[in-house]
Amino acid sequence: MMNTHNDGDTAQVTPHVVAPHTTTLALITNPAADNGKGEQYGRQVFEHLTTHGQQWDVQTIDITGHDRDESLRNARNILHDVDAIVVVGGDGMVSLGVNAVADTGVPLGVVAAGSGNDFVRCLGHPVGRIIAGTEAVLASVVARSTIDLDLAQVTSPEDGGARINRYIAGMLNCSIDAAINARANESTLPVGMLRYMAAGLWEISHVQDYGYHIQAQLANGQTHEFDVNTPLVAIANARYIGGGIEASPESQLDDGVLEMLWTKWHPTPKQALHAFARAYHGQHLQDPIFGYDKITAVRLDRNDSGAEPPILMADGEPIGQLPVKVTVKHKALRMLVPVGVRKQWNAGTLPQMRD
Repeated sequence: MMNTHNDGDTAQVTPHVVAPHTTTLALITNPAADNGKGEQYGRQVFEHLTTHGQQWDVQTIDITGHDRDESLRNARNILHDVDAIVVVGGDGMVSLGVNAVADTGVPLGVVAAGSGNDFVRCLGHPVGRIIAGTEAVLASVVARSTIDLDLAQVTSPEDGGARINRYIAGMLNCSIDAAINARANESTLPVGMLRYMAAGLWEISHVQDYGYHIQAQLANGQTHEFDVNTPLVAIANARYIGGGIEASPESQLDDGVLEMLWTKWHPTPKQALHAFARAYHGQHLQDPIFGYDKITAVRLDRNDSGAEPPILMADGEPIGQLPVKVTVKHKALRMLVPVGVRKQWNAGTLPQMRD
């Protein structure tokens, strides 16, 4: 099995061979996604990797389970026998892959075929182009090309309730953003951004003030502790949500910090719609209604004076309720990227992608 280490533009390889001269990829798909298209996409990726990987001594095994939990178990159980995990789908599949490989050094490859694809927008990945995405993964494997990225880890405090332990690639949604995400997941609209726009407009017209007690460890070493009743609290590792909404425009995936975003007061309908519109272009943080901190850790509890916050959503997946602790995990994710992307990433010149 290869262990890749990326220093500058040179990926160093420590071999741990499963079979002589063979690189093994473990593929996970989501056959039920997008009204059955997930099965089609998964078959395309597997066939392409199998056919075109032969000339490079790359073999692919499909470890897809009957559900998310089984696929995650399969991935974790096989980590010592493969060179990379490859997932096909959107942010939910990225979440599955991240929670399989976090802090292991095993690279993750993504073929972006979901409705949102928000995490991979930051990495120059082909979005919605199955063969191009598969070729990018294969090229990355052959070149042993990776970059190391931050994650957020969400856990239940020792005095909390149900146990939560989840790694997050993109964003933890704790309030109206979580409600929008949940509503968008149930939508039958054909395009990811349309789903979020429709869900956002509905939730904005029914906005509540949720109650939070927040204890944040700031990036500068200071502590920020306060109570707030607000429609919005979010913790970001990456920039995008909702199919391209630039919710956290200052987020960087390798800077060792997270971003905490909240609204300081209950907005009027006009203010809410104005902020929602500006967020599509990452311009909303200029509005005085928003609070914004760069943090390394935070504890989120409910206070008794506001409404009960909705179920927390991590990379579009429900994970439970408050209280939780969120901590940055610096460069805990090793990601497969083509050589050109790696060079642009290291030079800080990789453009951000939009649909």
